Amino acid sequence: MDWNTRYRESDTPWDKGCPSPVLSELIAKQPQFFHPSSTVLIPGCGKGHDSQPFLSAGLSVTGIDVSALAMDAASSLYGASERLMWTVGDIFKMPSEYHNTYDLIWEHTCYCAIDPSLRPAYVDAMFELLKPNQFFVGVFFIETGVPLAEGPPFKTSRDEVYENFDRKFHLVWEGKPSLSYPGREDREWVMIWRKPICAY
Repeated sequence: MDWNTRYRESDTPWDKGCPSPVLSELIAKQPQFFHPSSTVLIPGCGKGHDSQPFLSAGLSVTGIDVSALAMDAASSLYGASERLMWTVGDIFKMPSEYHNTYDLIWEHTCYCAIDPSLRPAYVDAMFELLKPNQFFVGVFFIETGVPLAEGPPFKTSRDEVYENFDRKFHLVWEGKPSLSYPGREDREWVMIWRKPICAY
């Protein structure tokens, strides 16, 4: 997938122009996972809309995307500062200095955008980037309305996500969000996973 071309041609149906309603709901109802002063990584962040609820809650954000055009758009929309950074990069090829760096990883539309065959490698990459005993929070697009072979977005299931993440992480909370973008009601599932202090 040529993501720069998708952004250049404004072929970005996943971009709703505002943060995920699920994120604001989680910060309000599950604040124990969103400590002020924490550092958050948003893989596949696109234009960076999800950075704003984190900043408002006192967290620092690094957004990463393979598309340089997406990062340019994020910087134009939201600026950059010590608490908000944008990085062009491949989450599967992050340098070792980024390992064990982040207090929180926020997953939103990255998992469903990659080829399903890469999902185990995605979990491994997130495990490397997250600090021990810290949290991976994901809203997973369970029912995309598109056959699996025709993505992205590539649909998944709660059980498939569980199978992939349970190899590395401990599940600490899950549930169906009560807030979603219009059209995504009952099509998303939230899971919060903790990286253990000791590897399996």
